[in-house]
Amino acid sequence: MLLVFVILIIVTLCVSIVSSYFLLNAEDWRWPWMSFMSAASTGGYVFLYGFYYFMAKTKMRGFFQIMFYFGYTGLSCVGLGVMCGTIGYLGSANFVYIIYSNIKSD
Repeated sequence: MLLVFVILIIVTLCVSIVSSYFLLNAEDWRWPWMSFMSAASTGGYVFLYGFYYFMAKTKMRGFFQIMFYFGYTGLSCVGLGVMCGTIGYLGSANFVYIIYSNIKSD
């Protein structure tokens, strides 16, 4: 499980750094939000998979079962999205700091 978590962090960092790099090449100044959102979209993907899993695999019936399932799935996915978004933003901010600190201005 720790190995999967480390791989998630590495992939999140790489995706957010690449998206920030493309935005900076296009001279778009909104890289912080894009780096956060590109990493936080993991939570949305997991929630969509949870919806598919609910429809295809579970046999849950009743209002409270459905509310508990989607409530806890939603809270978990929001937490995952905020965690991945924070990791992506911090990685992109560090990348931007490094590339702009190496610029020589004469």
